Amino acid sequence: MHHHAHAHSRRDFFSKAFGGALAGASIIEEAFLRATWARAQAPGASPNLFTIEKVADGVYAALARPQVLTNCNAAIFVNSQDVLVVDAHSKPSAAAALIAQIKKDVTTKPVRYLVNSHFHWDHTQGDAAYKTSGAKVDIIASDATKQLMTQLSRNRLKESLDGVPKQIDDVQARLAKATSSADKERYTELIRQLKAYQTEMKSYTLELPTITFAKSHVIKDTAGDLHIEFHGRAHTAGDVAVFSPQKRVVASGDVIIGFLPNIADGYPKPWPATIDSVGQLAFDHIIPGHGPVHHDRARMTQMRNYIEELTGRVEEGKKAGKPLAELQRTLTMASIKTLQANGYRSYVADNLNKFTVYLGQKTAVEDRLSANIEAIYKNLDRA
Repeated sequence: MHHHAHAHSRRDFFSKAFGGALAGASIIEEAFLRATWARAQAPGASPNLFTIEKVADGVYAALARPQVLTNCNAAIFVNSQDVLVVDAHSKPSAAAALIAQIKKDVTTKPVRYLVNSHFHWDHTQGDAAYKTSGAKVDIIASDATKQLMTQLSRNRLKESLDGVPKQIDDVQARLAKATSSADKERYTELIRQLKAYQTEMKSYTLELPTITFAKSHVIKDTAGDLHIEFHGRAHTAGDVAVFSPQKRVVASGDVIIGFLPNIADGYPKPWPATIDSVGQLAFDHIIPGHGPVHHDRARMTQMRNYIEELTGRVEEGKKAGKPLAELQRTLTMASIKTLQANGYRSYVADNLNKFTVYLGQKTAVEDRLSANIEAIYKNLDRA
């Protein structure tokens, strides 16, 4: 992974957690980071990595708390005899922590199924924790996700690890300048997280899905059926949603999230139609891959419209022969109508502030927009 001024040109925006040159963070960013950290370190704050929220009878969202190496959310479906969990975070220790939290706060029934909604490292690198948890666990994913994991997981892990030394140096430089004890504690904790990731992931083993399918896989259970479905290409070539018709809940992976999307491995043209297809399901609640639970379709629709608008505008610019840098300069936050409509811009900005640790130079949401423009520019022809 190359660290240079254009942090957004990196392949995977989760490396954004690693940020650009930390020293360049603005006053606003410092304030964001401080607020995030204050929440994470508040007296009485539990050491849990997740906030577990009940969404429906027997259905829970495990919302990832901010970490320098982002964890995804998990969805927890409690069956009559066992449990299905959607997604496994950025490292086995995070998944093991969630397994323990489920046992303590949700149910003592064993986790029997783990779904990988897609191949990205912050959703799959914890898979091994489920394989070593003692009970028999099947890992379920689409055929395409298994193929992408086989091809890319080792490189993505290496990319994430290659970024860590520079990050540690950057945080240490800030630590050296820090004056308040709160700042010192915060930077010390960031360094601890980065070093712990390095240590843990040195001996990582890739666990591949054991059950795969092209379009859908159904688990029948007296507590309610679970439909694991591919609705089309979107965030990756293999995204699946997990739908409970009886509980009226869908876990969407990163096809629908509370941030601006990550389009680095994405399919900008088919993505809106894929969201429309998911939206046809009879649900009342969405547990997204990142950000808060949705209790209606409003934010999902805003994300869909944002991807469609931005893709149209980037395509127009590219066809007119405009270079990427010019589009990144001219397609500003203020110029994108869907970001202005019904508070979508502040919704995604607030969620990034609340759920991520951002260490870049502009604001997290501006970085995302810039990365989205670049990814669409590159991926326009993906069908």
